[in-house]
Amino acid sequence: MILIADSGSTKCSWALCNNKGELVEEITTIGFNPYFIDENAVVYQLEKSMLSKYKTKIKNIFFYGAGCSSEEKNKIIETPLLKFFLNAKVKISHDLDAACYAMYDGKPSITCILGTGSNSCYYDGDTILENSPSLGFIMGDEASGNYFGKKILSMYFNNLMPEELEKQLVEEFETDINIINKNVYNTNRANVFLSKYFPFITKTKSHPLIQKIISETLDEFINIHVKCFKHHDNVEINFIGSVAFFLSDEIDDALKRKKLKPGKVLKNPIKRLIEFHFKKIQMLKC
Repeated sequence: MILIADSGSTKCSWALCNNKGELVEEITTIGFNPYFIDENAVVYQLEKSMLSKYKTKIKNIFFYGAGCSSEEKNKIIETPLLKFFLNAKVKISHDLDAACYAMYDGKPSITCILGTGSNSCYYDGDTILENSPSLGFIMGDEASGNYFGKKILSMYFNNLMPEELEKQLVEEFETDINIINKNVYNTNRANVFLSKYFPFITKTKSHPLIQKIISETLDEFINIHVKCFKHHDNVEINFIGSVAFFLSDEIDDALKRKKLKPGKVLKNPIKRLIEFHFKKIQMLKC
């Protein structure tokens, strides 16, 4: 059996497939980002998941993850996977690889990730080109779930939020500063906690202030992470991730304002990754 995983910081989608490329089961765990999890925690999460039923049956694992961009970080994920899945070979790759493989349709494009975190790259079918390393949720992650979360909390605590928005935030989301500070400064999953405020954006995006925040934030992302590529004005711009999915109309508008070409928007690439891997396997057999 073959296991294909696409992991962000918040959640990981695992697709268990038979040798014919048919999906047997899809399983979800928390995200395995090596910047925010250690080897013991990976094994613990696997043990309590439905994946434990298949720990001796899986022969090959293709894991694509946020934060998996160096040999050192990849080992944090590879070592516990090899320990848990007793008979498997494991290949660890970056989540940008997964995004590009899932979106590629025969022509070069720019592919962007907007989920808990954010990133972008240019892919021509052979080479994935990143303009710069991801700076993470403290220095970067523009237009990500955690980035929007920081904006919402900053507005609220600095008394910049209109009464009607403030009322909704207090009713539906955590606003106790002590609890927020504990989750941001005393845990290793602050980016995931901050991204929990992104649904406030989607629930209130008809409000003029929220529309302004969305528009300015997407413009910021495009200026930094799309227009940095040489061919940005003549290739399609694709987006993957939950934030992209829920802001697909706003992304389309932002790209068109800048005379760029909107591409596809996909919430989760896992099914397209299955297709990619089994097409590759069939080509190797020919």
